[in-house]
Amino acid sequence: MKQPTFTLLILVIALLPWNESWSQSIHDLSLKEVLAVTMERSKFRHGSLEQKPYSSSSWLASLPSIGISYLNSDKQQGTDETELSLNLPIKSASHRRIDKKLQALAEEFEAINLQQKSLYLSGFIRESVWSYRVAAAQRESASRKMHLLNQLAKQYQALFAAKTISEYSLLRVQKEWFDAQITELGYQQEVQRWLQQFRTITGLGSIPGTIVEDTLDTSQFSLQQHPQIRLLDVAWSQKQQMMLVSRNQSDPWNVKLSAKNVDSPDFQDDQFGIGVDIPLSFVDISSELQQSEWQQERQSVDRDRDELQLGLQHRWSMLLNESRVLQKQRELLKQSSELSERIAQQSKKFRKLNEIGEEMVLRQLIDAVDAQSRFSLNEIYIQQNNAMLRQAAGIPL
Repeated sequence: MKQPTFTLLILVIALLPWNESWSQSIHDLSLKEVLAVTMERSKFRHGSLEQKPYSSSSWLASLPSIGISYLNSDKQQGTDETELSLNLPIKSASHRRIDKKLQALAEEFEAINLQQKSLYLSGFIRESVWSYRVAAAQRESASRKMHLLNQLAKQYQALFAAKTISEYSLLRVQKEWFDAQITELGYQQEVQRWLQQFRTITGLGSIPGTIVEDTLDTSQFSLQQHPQIRLLDVAWSQKQQMMLVSRNQSDPWNVKLSAKNVDSPDFQDDQFGIGVDIPLSFVDISSELQQSEWQQERQSVDRDRDELQLGLQHRWSMLLNESRVLQKQRELLKQSSELSERIAQQSKKFRKLNEIGEEMVLRQLIDAVDAQSRFSLNEIYIQQNNAMLRQAAGIPL
């Protein structure tokens, strides 16, 4: 799809509810484009967060203050003094360096947070489209099986009418047919449930036609590059810098601008001056409270990081083991499906020769449908597993 057309589609879909006439365009979307639509829709729904709620001064450590004093002498020949001062807490060089680091960390945090949001929405999209695909395949298989059981039930009805079989045999086949209908309805409900979740998340009305992703090279997996881990690391770096601000090395320089009027019977004098209080920041006098706070924060971050790493690693290991099992099942299910198909074909051949009955042929066809369904579902599970591995590795759509 051409980029201008896609951009227009994003804006329309993000702002308006879904319309049936868009189904064909949605069918042609890639999952990456679906994610872009979802991100735009989320941004529109929650509003823009790009504008910062505050701004900071590059040189003031806190609000400036004004001091006013008046001294009145109780002597007739005494001197009265009036003083006005402006106090400016200026950021130290250490404080300004920390500000620059915090600004860089904030930008990095925002970028990683956007990636994490993209990964979060990707998880819902992947879950929806693949669960939908599985349920749709199961529904299709159940429908084919139900059709064959319907034929078998009609044949048994005729045989029962001819009094060549017992009612027990007829009832068993009819029960199989009704059970197949119930199963198909269950799968149909699953299809609708996952389609509705997809619509709720993306705002799109149908599932794209192509949902298969590139096969992940599992040897390239790096837990340290996962957005959740990176967010935790950057958040800790921000916390470290903010804690450094509270230490005495970052105390501000206090600059005082003064204007003083001296009034006496003999003379009147206006005085102007400047004073600077410079902290001796080379002396570290961190309090026990600050040290304790630092240790507690460090332990908390280490604990959270360990829990997160263990959870992500466990999820990755489970999916990797599942992938190996599915790959082993693939060849076995393929052979089983081929054998069932050959048996069904042989049954049709023997039926023409009147060597076996119609019932046996239909039973073999049902077995072939089941075997083909298991093989097809396993192929879907392999692709679903690949998508979940990409999700576990922290790779958005």
